[in-house]
Amino acid sequence: MAQTRDAEVWASRAFMDSTRVKDFVADPLPTGMTLGEMAKLNETGEPMSAEHFPKEIFARKFGPPIKTQADLVRAAGVVVVSAKCADILRQFDLGKSSLYPIRLFQYDRKTSVEGEYFSLNVGERKDAFLPSETLNLDVFDSGKMRMAPNLHDDDIALGPTALEGPDLWVNPPLINMFFLSDRLTQALRAAKMSRVFGFRKCRIIEKG
Repeated sequence: MAQTRDAEVWASRAFMDSTRVKDFVADPLPTGMTLGEMAKLNETGEPMSAEHFPKEIFARKFGPPIKTQADLVRAAGVVVVSAKCADILRQFDLGKSSLYPIRLFQYDRKTSVEGEYFSLNVGERKDAFLPSETLNLDVFDSGKMRMAPNLHDDDIALGPTALEGPDLWVNPPLINMFFLSDRLTQALRAAKMSRVFGFRKCRIIEKG
């Protein structure tokens, strides 16, 4: 086995970051699907239409007014991105992934949270993850896998197929993780979104 050095793929630890989770709720979805079921499908790279996502979400608790949200948060089971982030994502190959408008409201359900936001449906998956070459990996009886919270560059190993196809994807059975091409990562970095996404470089492994 040999590591390639001329191409890079990045993992985001945003889904592992508890500070990305914001306390919002949503009314029942028209599909009858629960928010938890929607979130699980999104985590596995299932393409979903707009009716699978709430159009509005509301602060769960009364308190000080909620300020403009970061460029990526998780709220009411939804991956919520800012308009600025959505504009960057649209410039790249998202494959079957989609962005749907969503409005955020204060506890009174009338006052909007400042900013424009979109739900991100991660609708692409790749079969590139190499568990046997990956460091600090937790494996569950269910077959699902999860990286340790203190994720470092080069902990995750991927095969060369990670370099093909869309610029944003997930790779079941690895959970709480999504991947980005180098060109998309650099665009988000240039927009000063590195802290929000928590990029970690992956190793690309090919057979020698």
